[in-house]
Amino acid sequence: MNISGILSINKSGMNGLQNNMDNIANNIANSDTVGYKNRDTTFQELVNNQTTTQEANLISGTNLGLNTGVAVNGESVNFTQGSLQQTGSATDFAIQGQGFFGVYGQNGELLLTRDGSFKRDSTGQLVNASGNKVAVDATVPETNWPKGDLSVASDGSISIVNNGNSTSVGKLRMYLPQNNEDLVSVGNNNYTVTNENQLQVMTNASVKQGYLETSTVDLASSMTDMIATQRAYQMNAKALQSTDDMFEVINRLAD
Repeated sequence: MNISGILSINKSGMNGLQNNMDNIANNIANSDTVGYKNRDTTFQELVNNQTTTQEANLISGTNLGLNTGVAVNGESVNFTQGSLQQTGSATDFAIQGQGFFGVYGQNGELLLTRDGSFKRDSTGQLVNASGNKVAVDATVPETNWPKGDLSVASDGSISIVNNGNSTSVGKLRMYLPQNNEDLVSVGNNNYTVTNENQLQVMTNASVKQGYLETSTVDLASSMTDMIATQRAYQMNAKALQSTDDMFEVINRLAD
């Protein structure tokens, strides 16, 4: 392996560590975001480059290979449930166990989220913080729901209670992907599914009204990862500087 190869390894390492640093910073920034799921960067080793006898000693006749760097393999999301925090708001909801709420994006596309901090807009429809309509199987159009207090049962059934009288108006629609690996983050704590044929409407979801799910980010662990990543980045930067110094010496000798 020549010096140019070493520079390439340093470059891939620094790029990967910078990507990991961005991911950790995003986790820390969302440590208080409702329903946010911690994300981890995964790496893979690039192809090995076999050394020659001039580059390294051979041990017991076995060729010594050096990998040509690392690459970001992807991002894994920790979909374990966060703790539930009581808010007392009638339009705050948390899912116990698996499942996602459905909301509709600006173009009518279905988005999935664990963030159940909803509200009713001026027309009476249930929407999220971004104003996107929540997926509801309404037996009574939301704009025609009677006045009263919103009550949601553990299975997502919605009723309006007024003066002791309860009127059933619909049900929260919740979804379960066959495989969480099919979920793709699209920002704002929302996901889409790569294969919607594998997405099913849940019939046994468990909802808690007046609660929100907290983030799964472990702030102490994230800070530790950030320090370790910073030190690894600094080490790669020093190695890159040393390699550049070697190039400078070689160029002087070549003159």
